[in-house]
Amino acid sequence: MKFIRQLVHLVYYDTLRVFIATILRFYIKNWQIVNYAKIPHKGPVIFVSNHQNAFLDPLIILFSQARRIYFLVRANIFQNPIARFWLESLHMMPIYRVRDGLRSVAKNDTIIQKCVDLLTLGKEPLLLYAEGNHNLRRALRPLQKGVARIAFATMEANNFELDLTIVPVGLNYSRHTRFRTDMLLYYGEPIKVKHYETLYKENPNKAYNALVNDVFKAMDALVLSIRPSASYRYIENEWLATRKDQPDKLAQFNNDRALIEKISEPYREHPERAPSEYAREPVPPLPSLAYRVLLFPVFLYGYINSFVGYKLLHLIIKNLVTDIHFYGSIKSAANLVLAPLVVGLQTWAVYSFTANPVIAGVYLFTFPFATILAFDYKFKVFDRLPNMKGVADYKF
Repeated sequence: MKFIRQLVHLVYYDTLRVFIATILRFYIKNWQIVNYAKIPHKGPVIFVSNHQNAFLDPLIILFSQARRIYFLVRANIFQNPIARFWLESLHMMPIYRVRDGLRSVAKNDTIIQKCVDLLTLGKEPLLLYAEGNHNLRRALRPLQKGVARIAFATMEANNFELDLTIVPVGLNYSRHTRFRTDMLLYYGEPIKVKHYETLYKENPNKAYNALVNDVFKAMDALVLSIRPSASYRYIENEWLATRKDQPDKLAQFNNDRALIEKISEPYREHPERAPSEYAREPVPPLPSLAYRVLLFPVFLYGYINSFVGYKLLHLIIKNLVTDIHFYGSIKSAANLVLAPLVVGLQTWAVYSFTANPVIAGVYLFTFPFATILAFDYKFKVFDRLPNMKGVADYKF
């Protein structure tokens, strides 16, 4: 029975991985990975990432490197036995928080031991979100000590002879919640836990703090961090109003960091500063007339054909999502089912109506591409939300 369960997990994982990879390629418009060569592709590795977009974040990291990954996710989603089975099939493990109750938190000892065993084997990496929660703000939040606890527990279990590496990760979405977002995935310099051996043996608490602080500094350099938080809205809006788009995402990232730093300086000196022109999000200019005219027929074709799927997705989002951080994740998950279903049914309808396999084949081929172009057109011409935001006037 155990063998059958493991086989189902394996088949489910590999099959779903193919589907998810396909959906992500459509969901993300441009994808750029920095420092891929620095990732250790053998041995024990802990990826530590910022967390902004619920379940979409681990999928981004999963498909950006070659190995399978185990994830620590919040425990409340494991309450249903059926959900637990399938989540475990995706290599997810529950981590309990204080809000889950003190008795539940005690279960973390078992989970940490599983992490220690996993890292000791060194075959699959572990992914942690050390901030402890998710948030759409472009700012790294204080890290929890879970990463240090797992790292040092693993080293102690192996007499500090294990070559355990922590890889800081920065996820940078152009529009967190929107279809066709851009993604810059920034891997930082690997951190060797063995370097903290002497300090840990002298004073474990100092070693914990030193490791967490070093991981924080490394991660903070990989993301856009808008501070001070009290002036977040004004700084972000001024940045959006003055930034210039560049095709290279790393160059764009570096320019954005420098611009945010320049804009933030007056706010640090005068926290009460609140320029009225930056109280609201800037509206991007319309695309050129040629773009609007030439692509309008494509937009019309794509939008009409995707209308049923779009409305179904809207109903799912409206009824299931109460936390904006799950928008992107639920959209991706729902499209795993909706996209093949809608495309298949509508292609069948075209074939039934025309009785012509060539026309049905052309329809099947052009449908997804026209849909993508239609949503790009809709976003730029009709919605006109700020380039780097997915929801207008969202209050954090």
